[in-house]
Amino acid sequence: MSRAKPTVDQREGEQILRESIRIAQDNSREIPSTKWDAEIRTIIQGKHLTFRYILVTALLGKATNSSINALSLQAGADIEGAYDARSLCHGVVVPLERQLLNSSLGGSNEPFLNKPARFPMVSPSNAVRAGKDRELLLILHKVLSEIETSEQAFNSLCIAIRYAIQRQTVRSGLLTQLPESVGSHLKTIEFIDAFTIRSIEGQTAAIAVGTILSIYFDQFEGFEVIVHPVNQSGASSKEVADIDIKKNGKIFVAIEVKDKQFSEQDVDHAAVKASRDGLNSITFVIGVNGTCIGSSLEQVAKTILLARNVNVVFIDLLTFVRSVIALCPELSSATFFQKLQYIAIGVRAKDEVFEHIERVFQSIHTSPVDPSI
Repeated sequence: MSRAKPTVDQREGEQILRESIRIAQDNSREIPSTKWDAEIRTIIQGKHLTFRYILVTALLGKATNSSINALSLQAGADIEGAYDARSLCHGVVVPLERQLLNSSLGGSNEPFLNKPARFPMVSPSNAVRAGKDRELLLILHKVLSEIETSEQAFNSLCIAIRYAIQRQTVRSGLLTQLPESVGSHLKTIEFIDAFTIRSIEGQTAAIAVGTILSIYFDQFEGFEVIVHPVNQSGASSKEVADIDIKKNGKIFVAIEVKDKQFSEQDVDHAAVKASRDGLNSITFVIGVNGTCIGSSLEQVAKTILLARNVNVVFIDLLTFVRSVIALCPELSSATFFQKLQYIAIGVRAKDEVFEHIERVFQSIHTSPVDPSI
């Protein structure tokens, strides 16, 4: 007779996670050290978001029910103590991370849908990219293999949460000491030129455009600029385009930002969504890495207008941001970088994006403005 699978009560798990967050947020409180502190820090501060969620979920599961196997990712795993880690993560960790931790693990809505979490269990044989990802997998496997008790798991969970808070604090603290500068407009243009050369899965272009539009519309009452996470599924969310601008709560302008190859079908899909929400136009801002395949932009615009009665306006990113920057008379370096940081955090930008921001910032602000700009 097979032994019943262990489960993790989500209400109890929520209470334990809340308590660990309270402890981690209290800097005056010393958390008992564990022999895995260094490994936990490596995972939490590493670049792979999914491993962070796997670690925190496993520690929470073990802290809640000591009979679960912390290596388990799926209840069907062929190991004793297998349980449904995905439900615990998506039902408890994700909402509390957003509510209480400012998305410090990465702000993913469904992290267990990512490839590293789609295996039955954490195993060194799981297929991941060579290099840093494999190193993190091996470290994760070591930690979760060695933790045996609920007390060990809870202390490790508190450590992990504290490192996550520190990680987010460092990211939020970037570029805080910024001088006001009479060359702010030119420095901003110079930064965006350098920043958007790299796509980073389309995030840099969307963040740059969203930042400048947000600064521009901050000059007026009743407007809200909403920059959506790149590659978010439109079918499961309420956005019209990559960037939605609302006036008094109603959609006013929709902007798609393309920094990769796209087709007439992609444009048609965006036009359908715009029309559905009562718009008769949509703007496509094309990044330096973006290009339309199959047809010319002029032909695509004509085809979409005839088929959907929606005007599609194409404009390259650098021309667009220069034009909007010219309409922001009060723009300062501090305003731009604070807004850039806010937008990047809001769209759950990859760590690589924040590192890129810092590198470009340091490069731009240690060199003179090019007078030819």
